[in-house]
Amino acid sequence: MKLILGLGNPGRKYAGTRHNYGRMLVEYAAEAEFLQFRQDKELKAFLCSTAWNGEEIFMAYPDVYMNHSGKTAAALASHFRLDLQKDLLVVVDDLALPFGKLRLRAKGSDGGHNGLKSIHALLGTPVYARLRCGIGHPRDLPLSEEDPEVSRYVLAPFPSPEKKELQVLMRKGLEACRLWAGGTFEKAANALTQV
Repeated sequence: MKLILGLGNPGRKYAGTRHNYGRMLVEYAAEAEFLQFRQDKELKAFLCSTAWNGEEIFMAYPDVYMNHSGKTAAALASHFRLDLQKDLLVVVDDLALPFGKLRLRAKGSDGGHNGLKSIHALLGTPVYARLRCGIGHPRDLPLSEEDPEVSRYVLAPFPSPEKKELQVLMRKGLEACRLWAGGTFEKAANALTQV
């Protein structure tokens, strides 16, 4: 059994924003599989399940704000008795990667991401896989294009040129999730270095 947890904020206000990239990817994956999410208040999550090559796969996104993502991750890890190192993949937006880049890592620091900080704190470890989805950093953009304040930048919607690219990136992200779930971590990671 594998769990893919896409981070984001709840509510229409945050739909389609950069900070919701992780949630958008698991929603895309569920839609591709014709799945419907169901709310589980006890687990503080929306969940759906399927099977990939005989492996039971749960996809989820938190029903809490980003800063409290650890509550959902911890509840799910306990409920499903996950081996965190093998069975959990967190999909998350990443300021340190340019938009269009996807990177799969087996572990790592939180990189200043509040969702990952919360997860690390409540799981008690940074040793779990994460699919990092690049959104770029406002300091790398002309000031006329974007507000340089990080909090406003991550909570802003993807601009139109990036929205056009997102469908391709979602397909590549889903394929990486499938490869990871199939136990081919290195193959999945190497495939994304070509993105």
